[in-house]
Amino acid sequence: MHTLSSRTSVVPARRLLQPLPAMKSFLFAFLALTCASCGPGRARTPAEAHARLLAAVAAHDGTKLWNALDQDTRWSWMAVQRAWRECYDITQSAVPEGPERARLLARFGPGATSENAQTLFAKMLTPEAWAAAQALLAAAGSRQPELAQSGETSEIATASGSLVYRKAHNRYWGWGYSGLAAHAEQLKRTASGDLERMRTDAADYERAATRGGR
Repeated sequence: MHTLSSRTSVVPARRLLQPLPAMKSFLFAFLALTCASCGPGRARTPAEAHARLLAAVAAHDGTKLWNALDQDTRWSWMAVQRAWRECYDITQSAVPEGPERARLLARFGPGATSENAQTLFAKMLTPEAWAAAQALLAAAGSRQPELAQSGETSEIATASGSLVYRKAHNRYWGWGYSGLAAHAEQLKRTASGDLERMRTDAADYERAATRGGR
């Protein structure tokens, strides 16, 4: 009797430990999404970051250039995409038909229609940005980045300007090219201001629509 009781108590326990089909599907989807967004690992040295930049510019490849960027530049673009996506949604839901609505949809459309910040970044790259990076790399020649005394940045100084690489300080530690950081930061500030204005305007549009419906 004791043996039978033990067996019958173990069977339900084993069943409870088996993942439910829905949980299995969720886990597989989560793992697939995580792997898809990982990309290559972070550059471990300034020289490796410099090599990534060289390869990206030589191939004129926006995805490779994204993978060569420093963490702060990437995060700025992530903030831009989030803000523009919300601005686009507000425009669709609150701004009445007309030229202003069309202008706003066109302005915020790149952020709303991009799958992620990497896609937006590649979409917004200009010929001038490529030319500037190419000119700096050509001026640098075969030289490698020199580590600053602080250990936080590494640089190749040229007559055309400097190629600067910056190190991250959290679990995403690694080196990346920071030459596009200032532009990305300015875009982030502009996008943040756009979002604040759109939220305020949305409330105004809603009040006007309420008054008009009375």
